[in-house]
Amino acid sequence: MSTSNHLNLEEIVRIMPQQPPFLFVEEADLEPSDGTATGHYQIRGDEDFLRGHFRHTPVFPASVLLEALGQLGVLFLLSGGLKGLKRPANPEAVYFTSCNGVRCVRVCRPGDKLDMTIRLKRLRHPLVVFEGTMTCGQEKVATADEITLIFDYKRDTDSETVKTGQPSA
Repeated sequence: MSTSNHLNLEEIVRIMPQQPPFLFVEEADLEPSDGTATGHYQIRGDEDFLRGHFRHTPVFPASVLLEALGQLGVLFLLSGGLKGLKRPANPEAVYFTSCNGVRCVRVCRPGDKLDMTIRLKRLRHPLVVFEGTMTCGQEKVATADEITLIFDYKRDTDSETVKTGQPSA
């Protein structure tokens, strides 16, 4: 993938290990040539966790804001377009490890559209690190200096077959 790649929700669902109702990227544009990705999520108000956060005035949890930025990083990693990726990452072996330098500065509520941007800082297997920003309209919502994911590569089943004469289990 050498040019910008737009993904709709159907394509994102096919790629991601996270699935609705716990998928917080509905649309994305991946730009591997400059190591950036943008994504969007519309807070609908029917998300189950909003019933209790808070009872009379639903507020989108800050932890889920960070999850959304992390999911955009997972999507970018699994798309296969990141510079330095030696082979495809295994979607069953990608985990959110840490988030540093986090600042949440705006409360988000049902009806808000979250716009996310991440930028690749470094990739060295088994870690990939992004920085991320989230806005709602022209207002900054959250920033994270480092969003770290740990991952593994897909197993090379063809070479396993050549070595052993049998497909890997």
